[in-house]
Amino acid sequence: MLTTLLIFLVLLIFIFLGFPIFMSLLITGIIFIIAGGNSLDLTVIKMFGSVNSLSLLAIPFFITAGNIIMRSKITDKLVNFADAAVGFLPGGLGHVNVVTSMIFGGIQGSGCADAAAIGGMLIPAMEKQGYDTDYSVAVTAGSSMLSPIIPPSIAMILYSYYTEVHIGRLFMGGLIPGIIIGLLMMGVVYMEYRARHYDIPRTKFSILNLLKTGWHSLGALLMPLIILSGICFGYVTPTESGVLAIAYGLFYGFVISKTLKLRDIPDILVDSAVTTAVVYMTIAGAGVLSNVLVRLHFQSEVRDFAVNVLQSPVLVVIFLVLVFIVLGMFLDPTVIIAMFAPTVLAIGNALGFDPVHFGVIMVVVMQLGAITPPVGTFLFISCGVAHLPMEKSIKPLMPYIAVVLVVMVIALLFPSFVTWLPNLIYNR
Repeated sequence: MLTTLLIFLVLLIFIFLGFPIFMSLLITGIIFIIAGGNSLDLTVIKMFGSVNSLSLLAIPFFITAGNIIMRSKITDKLVNFADAAVGFLPGGLGHVNVVTSMIFGGIQGSGCADAAAIGGMLIPAMEKQGYDTDYSVAVTAGSSMLSPIIPPSIAMILYSYYTEVHIGRLFMGGLIPGIIIGLLMMGVVYMEYRARHYDIPRTKFSILNLLKTGWHSLGALLMPLIILSGICFGYVTPTESGVLAIAYGLFYGFVISKTLKLRDIPDILVDSAVTTAVVYMTIAGAGVLSNVLVRLHFQSEVRDFAVNVLQSPVLVVIFLVLVFIVLGMFLDPTVIIAMFAPTVLAIGNALGFDPVHFGVIMVVVMQLGAITPPVGTFLFISCGVAHLPMEKSIKPLMPYIAVVLVVMVIALLFPSFVTWLPNLIYNR
């Protein structure tokens, strides 16, 4: 255990020295591979073995589809539709931010893309209308959590890859909790709006405007249905669904919106390659360090402690939540999933949890690290857009974190909250 603590200490030192996450993981892994008397060949084997999977091909396809859609100006239409639907409520653009994230999550599945695309548009707009910067950042960072929950979700794809839990069931298991989290976040927006005594002009509700913006956004709104229906009814695999999303995105951009140009394609491919490379390098680095921890039986010790010492399912879940929240303060959610997904599955199975039920809860909890400092990716992007120091966003962000935890407690106490939809669709 002392060696394990030393590993995490070295990892944190590299992170605080400013090394990228994947380099911190890789260097730490190499140091302890050499210290353990193993060949450096093991590093290469684990790096390539971690990313050498057809299942992971869904990630670059969904990233590319999302970039095509964003270049097709789809975000503008989604924001206009959300504004027509909920912009009249007290909280105005805050509600629009949340609803747009819910729809965007059904298209792209990446919280980073959500924070960058929607934050880049709505944070300046909210500030211009008179909303405080910390309020705007908190709404954006909090609602970006919805993209990894509402399918298709890159985080769920990773969890499925490491545990072999059916990806379609995971997707459907995250849908209802994701929608409920979004609605409760809108409640937080409303309460914060009242607490700050805002009196900001809001969009006047009009059925005609809603129908008009809905019609103009129809091409965008159809995309989540195309992606999910193909996966859920067994017509395509998640990877094939990603290809289908790219094809539809190109059709939408060139034929429907007519905003996509051939000259945009090289930039889209480069942006997608860079984003994919970051994800894959993180997975590769996590694979090396995870192998070191496996050799030290760290994951086994965590599982044995949870199952044999704590025993109570409630205590085990509280223990895992605390572990993942603490780790999430320093590690990207991708790393946590790569290192702990098999352990989570083993613990859940030992305690009699449904794999989909337990998997969805744990994946969502793992994502909390993306909106907690100092590493929180979604929070970092949102603060960067607003030029706000990260520490000033922590207090207004806490209610959004609390909402996620409350919904996960409900999902834990009532498993059908997660499993009802997968069981209905897959006839079990």
